[in-house]
Amino acid sequence: MKRKIFILVLLVIAMTGSLFAQIHQDDIWKNKKLYIGGSFGLGPIMGSDGTVLGGNLSPLQLNWQMTKYLSLGTGLNFYFGPQTKYTAPKQTDKSSGILETYSGMETHIIFPLLLEATLRPNNFSIEFGGGLYVAPVVMNTTVERTNNNGYTFSEGYGKNLFTADSNNPFGFIATGSFGVKAGRGILFLNMRYLRDFSEVTVKFNGEKIGSHLWNMIDFCIGYKYGFFSI
Repeated sequence: MKRKIFILVLLVIAMTGSLFAQIHQDDIWKNKKLYIGGSFGLGPIMGSDGTVLGGNLSPLQLNWQMTKYLSLGTGLNFYFGPQTKYTAPKQTDKSSGILETYSGMETHIIFPLLLEATLRPNNFSIEFGGGLYVAPVVMNTTVERTNNNGYTFSEGYGKNLFTADSNNPFGFIATGSFGVKAGRGILFLNMRYLRDFSEVTVKFNGEKIGSHLWNMIDFCIGYKYGFFSI
């Protein structure tokens, strides 16, 4: 009888140890000082000319957990706008009759600074907050040529004929995130709203062809890993 009790006690101790070990494993993902990750997604860009679909890529996302319920976020983000097209006679020889369609891809390189409220129960996380961002704008030009025979081909163009100017590169950003434990990190879904403080003026070969306010909602999926326990 005593032997059975002894074996039962050992089993209980082993099971308890295993349970605490599992709890510890479950806790590895949360309550960290620093989270590093990335994300990608799509979303509508809304403007006076209508709504178009844009994309975003965040190869680096940093979150510093200042307190148990408050974090500071930043990172490097690329937001891609639709192509702006401009059709004109061949720039190098306008008398040739060859038409060229120039396409400019607009990219916002965004550096956000976010203050977020963070809730981290046992198996999921919720974050919401807002802040400011600075967004340099770059344009890349490609050209599609059509000759007198109707033959068309596309190529990259060495000289960037599109430019984008903004009086104020700053904007407002609001964000909300829901994450679940995935391994030792967090797999999260994120929704952001971005709005520039001033319009971007797009020029082709030095002439203004349009202007717009970057006004976007994006939905993305990402993953981040925590370091340094609180």
